[in-house]
Amino acid sequence: MDRREFCLNAFLASAALSAPRICGASGDIDGHIILVELTGANDGLNTVVPFKNDRYYSLRPEIGIPKKDVLSLDNDQGLHPSLVGIRSLYESGDLRIFQNVGYPEQIQSHFRSIEIWERGGDGRANGREGWLVKQLARLGVDRFDAPGIYLGGTGNIFAGGKHYLGPHSIGKILSSKDQGTSIGKSSVSARNALLASIQQSQKNHNRRATSIASKLQADKTMFRVRGRQLGGQLRTVCNLISANVQIPVFKVTLGSFDTHVNQRNQHRNLLRELDEALTDTVAALKRIGVWDRVSIITYSEFGRRVAENGARGTDHGTAAPHFYISGHVRGGIHGGMADLEKLKKGDLIFKTDYRSVFEFALRHHLGIDRNIFSEFRSIES
Repeated sequence: MDRREFCLNAFLASAALSAPRICGASGDIDGHIILVELTGANDGLNTVVPFKNDRYYSLRPEIGIPKKDVLSLDNDQGLHPSLVGIRSLYESGDLRIFQNVGYPEQIQSHFRSIEIWERGGDGRANGREGWLVKQLARLGVDRFDAPGIYLGGTGNIFAGGKHYLGPHSIGKILSSKDQGTSIGKSSVSARNALLASIQQSQKNHNRRATSIASKLQADKTMFRVRGRQLGGQLRTVCNLISANVQIPVFKVTLGSFDTHVNQRNQHRNLLRELDEALTDTVAALKRIGVWDRVSIITYSEFGRRVAENGARGTDHGTAAPHFYISGHVRGGIHGGMADLEKLKKGDLIFKTDYRSVFEFALRHHLGIDRNIFSEFRSIES
């Protein structure tokens, strides 16, 4: 850690005293956000299906979801038949669907577009670090066991931050036999500021690791979360929350949704896994007793084109719907329907800026009224 870093950390620690809180008086986290990245760009039109629009079927004669199979939400649109559990969450008022989500000047490169989503930019400009890093730094990361953890995919959303955990961190923490040892035993001269700051950083790391390990070892609650890929990640999330490990933000991943060829079966199976894993996770969070303190948000780099291609798949598109699932949200559909009559070069025109969805989560769910996306505030509770 260099002097600039040391000074920055000191500033953040002092700033945390006056920053907005997502922690209660006891120090416990008041809320958690679980971000579910659907890698490869999920096909929104076959996820939330405009089954009353004949144009949908004319543009998708091979891969369109038959009307009789759609799980209706209202008279005009419904869910893919694999999303039975998610439809139940909609009926119970725990699901809010944000329609036509995207950003200005949509980029259709997987790598560049997901980087935009995770760094808070758009097709005209982008940030240099993950947007959550900026937000959590304002809160003071030292108050948490870890400010965030990603359990699948990349950690771009935490790029540039410190003390964030990766997919193998928990296993390493639990297998380590020397957590907390050699803290304070160094003979480094207190007059050597650089080495002293490194020693302090290691001490803080050991403290966090010891806290996480002791909490997980003390809590023996077991959870069943289906889904080979997503289920294991969400099971870990439930274990951490059950053990009261202080982590406000989790990121998990499911994919690939890059369905250029023979989309029907691949998309069906992925949505089924998403449905089963999220349904079981909600049940687990209700069992733990924190469901009204958790929000689950799906996101993906972009949607797919409106018309199917010649290989019975779909190519890179623009806007798409995303799910916001919580015990503390007013359910329903925000943003109307996908407009198939007004397209731009064969693509949907975005109407809901993805940053307004994240702003809604920070404000409505974590109670951070002034946040890094406040200028995009457009969604009311």
